Amino acid sequence: MRRNITLIMVFVLVLALLTLSAQAQDVDKLKFPKLSELKVPEVDRVTLDNGIRLYLLEDKSLPLFHVSVRVNCGSYLEPEDKVGLADICGTVMRTGGTAKWTGDEIDELLEGVGASVETYIGTLSGGARVNVLSEYTDLGLEVLSEVLRRPVFEEDKIELAKVQERSAIARRNDDPQGITFREYRKIIYGANSPYARHSEYATINSITRDDLVAFHKAYFHPQNVQIAVWGDFDKAALLSKISQYFGDWQRAGELIPEPPKVDYEYQSKVYYVEKTDVNQSNIVMGHIGGLLTDEDYADRIVMNNVLGGSFGSRLFNSVRSREGLAYAVFGVYTANIKYPGVFYNYASTKSESTCKAVLEIIKEIKRMQTDPPTEDEMRMGKDGYLNSFVFKFDSKAEVVTRLMRYDFYGLPEDFLFREKENVEKVKPDDVIAAAKNNLHPEALHILVVGKGEDFDMPLEQLGFGSVDTVDITIPSAEEKKELAITPENLKKGMEVLQKAVEAHGGLENFKKVNSISIKGTYLLSMRGTEIPIAIEWLRVLPDKNKSVMSVMGQKILQIRNGNSGWKTDQMTMELTAMTEEDIADDKKNWDRSTIQIFASSDDPYYQAVYDGTGKVNEMPVAFVELVDKDDEPICRLAFNSETYELVGKFYYDETPLGAGTIEETVSNFSQISGVKLPMTTVRFLNDQKMSQTDIAEFIINGEIPPDAFDKPE
Repeated sequence: MRRNITLIMVFVLVLALLTLSAQAQDVDKLKFPKLSELKVPEVDRVTLDNGIRLYLLEDKSLPLFHVSVRVNCGSYLEPEDKVGLADICGTVMRTGGTAKWTGDEIDELLEGVGASVETYIGTLSGGARVNVLSEYTDLGLEVLSEVLRRPVFEEDKIELAKVQERSAIARRNDDPQGITFREYRKIIYGANSPYARHSEYATINSITRDDLVAFHKAYFHPQNVQIAVWGDFDKAALLSKISQYFGDWQRAGELIPEPPKVDYEYQSKVYYVEKTDVNQSNIVMGHIGGLLTDEDYADRIVMNNVLGGSFGSRLFNSVRSREGLAYAVFGVYTANIKYPGVFYNYASTKSESTCKAVLEIIKEIKRMQTDPPTEDEMRMGKDGYLNSFVFKFDSKAEVVTRLMRYDFYGLPEDFLFREKENVEKVKPDDVIAAAKNNLHPEALHILVVGKGEDFDMPLEQLGFGSVDTVDITIPSAEEKKELAITPENLKKGMEVLQKAVEAHGGLENFKKVNSISIKGTYLLSMRGTEIPIAIEWLRVLPDKNKSVMSVMGQKILQIRNGNSGWKTDQMTMELTAMTEEDIADDKKNWDRSTIQIFASSDDPYYQAVYDGTGKVNEMPVAFVELVDKDDEPICRLAFNSETYELVGKFYYDETPLGAGTIEETVSNFSQISGVKLPMTTVRFLNDQKMSQTDIAEFIINGEIPPDAFDKPE
């Protein structure tokens, strides 16, 4: 019986294969009718008296109304010491309210009708988008007019935008691929180029409301504005509405400066970014690219597709399929209108095959200049572009916004069709010529992000000379203040600190603290939402520490036992070894803890510098700056001027939400084993609430399990 079933299965399989073979042969013989000609809808163009250019495309298929605005400005216009200004301006124009509504009121208005209005500023242009049901066209246009013409830049929304920027800065080295492309652009264009630079804590901190107002005033004028509209509308009625909301906008301002030219020199160089917590290398290599208007742009499209544009490209076939060196490998030759794009080839490979992958990619770049593409490669190189051409017209939005962009740059309306015709004409000799004219394998900038000690050979042996190590350390936002460390201030500072120690239980009692055990709740504040996290914390002096944070069914551990330890990786939730930096951070945190400061107040390590008086939460306080023996700041303490009870603590730190000055305010004191300590601590980062800790149980010198600081199984 089983033998019969097997025979039947074999028979069915053979029959299926024969059928498939016949079908494949039949498909090859099929004839398809010629595709109908692509028809691009007509766009009406109107220029208002004040210079606003309109692009109108009616589409009554759905009761929707859409607007896209382009403003001739960009981050290239912001000062080098205020990088991030344009981005924040583009955000807070919308979130920071207008002369008529607050930002929150605009949110409520739009949410009530299922609409959206957003603003932004990029590298070479700013803009806005409106999406609304056509019955609310007036509301959409009025809100758009308000945010473009009359933003007030509310201070609290500016600070919120800054918090988001700082948070992005703090996380920017988390992703190796993100590091790779960010640093590559800096190599190609220059670290200070507006086409590659990025914000830092210092540049964000320097931005003021006056800066935002001035930037908006300088560039947001009607002659710099284009407005594309598509959807369900009547042209005559729409023009009347646009005139109502934008017609009285007066011309002003000066001629907008052109984006800067790119100064580039072809040369060979290898760059390395050390990333020790990875087992793969991210590789990118190339040089400057070209312009969209170059005569051989179409030839480059096909050339790039043959080299690394997709599955079946030379890079894919060699680096991935034949050599098995990388899962991800591709090449891109980008082009811009106002400044050159970049040519780059990317691969992600295991650390042990890093240099082999680099050399294989270089070999394929060189081969593009000597080996003409085959018939299959030419078909693949063209089809990748031609088969997707129709999708450049699959929405009214693409049609009208592309026309608006072409019009701004002075490109012909049929530019895209000319490009398509030129791609169709490309021949193998054209690809070779494009490779010889545009690829420079002898002058490649090669960047590798990874763990160098695991590479198959030193990068110096690639044959491109010495290797430049790229420092991706995020510059501190800490503002060093001038502190008068004089004998008088040291004496007075120590007097204040000693009175504070006595007010909290006395030096002798603090020196008796050998261990602590804490249970409580940690409230993490994120964009107005508080996330409760259960915490347990054990510490045995001097250098054993264990924290357990329980959130959403997950436990996040950190255990330090002397100079080693383990922590939960919050991406994979796996236990990993603590780094030297982690150990140093734990020591730094303990050095500025209240117990450690008071218990070691007689230690020469701590210098207490009197720093005047002031107020914290309207309470008169005396400030004492703690510095170490090298005069480096540890933290700033605020004590009640009358009782010397601790009121607050200030210090610089880097957090997942960004870096800056942490302000801790403490309250709800309790007597525990002879010492007086706060049970509630609220933390603010750059004036924004970050977290709150409420301690429910605090035990000093309790029983600690002997294996508490062992590595968990």
